[in-house]
Amino acid sequence: MLMAGRGRGATTGGLLVVLAMVVGLLSFLGAGRAAADPDCDGYVNADGDFVYDCRETTPGENGSGGGSGGGGGGNTEPACALDWVKEHAPGADEWYCMGQNACWVNNPTAYYPTPDTWPEEPPSEGAVYVYRYCYAPDGSVASEGYTWYTGPEDEGPSIEELALQAFGALSTPDFSLAHSPPRNSIIYIDTWWWADGPSSGTISGSAALGVVAVGTPSHIEVDPGDGSGVMTCDFVTAESDACSYTYDRAGDYTSRGRLVYDVHFEQNGSPLDIAGLPDSLESGWQESTITVAESQAVVVP
Repeated sequence: MLMAGRGRGATTGGLLVVLAMVVGLLSFLGAGRAAADPDCDGYVNADGDFVYDCRETTPGENGSGGGSGGGGGGNTEPACALDWVKEHAPGADEWYCMGQNACWVNNPTAYYPTPDTWPEEPPSEGAVYVYRYCYAPDGSVASEGYTWYTGPEDEGPSIEELALQAFGALSTPDFSLAHSPPRNSIIYIDTWWWADGPSSGTISGSAALGVVAVGTPSHIEVDPGDGSGVMTCDFVTAESDACSYTYDRAGDYTSRGRLVYDVHFEQNGSPLDIAGLPDSLESGWQESTITVAESQAVVVP
């Protein structure tokens, strides 16, 4: 029976084997890390324990190396500035996104309002009444106050959804399409048009959690009704030659006009710039009948 040697040479060989195994293990771990490198944030939770919150990012997905092409953002980046809100509220218990707004809460809250100001019923079992702070993308306070909280997964509507809700609450004022002469016009003589009723100021709808749509008068569109097409005029709300048209044929015409507003969005008074949102609002068409006559020359002897 062969016995393994226990001398110096055998010891050296054993060490080499162990060293090779260690190198191989480190190489394996390094490869695993390259494939999925965790991005961790440490914080103190509600129980006073220091914990890590980690999410895995694959090289190349954040544009920092690996893979081919430009390297998109993947699906690991938060929708809001979580790092920023964690830096500004390091003692909070939880941080999360509500659309593009970054929020933090203390769960449970450090101070409670008087019981008579609480809502009657929680929205769901396990909901906690907390004080929540939310910051807009520009760093301004988007909202703050006591609210029922059911966890980060209950993000509520996104900022885009709130903006669309606010746009749905925006409506144009009532108006009628007026013209001068008020009844019969004459060919080759200018006919003036204007929107009778609306003011020249901005319009706004009801707010959706601090987000509001604002309309600024842009122009009016007028179709004389003779087949010439729609013309664009200044936002005229009083009798003026700023919007005029000359008919060259006599007849009865059904003209029509509408209001057009430029739309922008605000959140608690601050401008909100999000790509893809509606940027204009048109009223419905209002019609007006006009008779155009030929001029008659009377020769007096």
